[in-house]
Amino acid sequence: MKPIELISVVRIVGIVLYFFIAAQGAFYHFGFGKALYNIPSEDFIVLRKAVDPIVRGRFKVLYLSALAIMFIWFLMSDKSAGFLSYAPVLMAFLLLVADLALIVKVSEPVNALINSDTLSTAESSTVRSEWLKFIMIRGYLSIAGFFLLLIHLVFKVR
Repeated sequence: MKPIELISVVRIVGIVLYFFIAAQGAFYHFGFGKALYNIPSEDFIVLRKAVDPIVRGRFKVLYLSALAIMFIWFLMSDKSAGFLSYAPVLMAFLLLVADLALIVKVSEPVNALINSDTLSTAESSTVRSEWLKFIMIRGYLSIAGFFLLLIHLVFKVR
């Protein structure tokens, strides 16, 4: 029986973790994001207040795990075959870093505002638009990163 190479395990774990992150982006892109514009902004705020405490911890672990695994994947990549042999992994890692930067710089402050008791009814529509705009941008980043990893796995330069 042939032993499993560590890089194979890292690739499998990396693609699974990235899939869950990209699935969130696809979920909002293919309908849920648009549906959230069709409900009253006050209802959106109530929904976000109910969802945020449930998903916050899970997604924090997911993102940090994915970041670590993607970094390990990049470090373990065979760089002797040239830039194309590791470029998709590097680009997917950088897209994940960009996604995390948007989380810290934009999404977290908006979530804090949503979860606060200081948000007025008049502000709720603007806050909803801001939150949805950035969840869509973040979704595009994660979907692009996931497709880069798929391309890398399918057309792997050896």
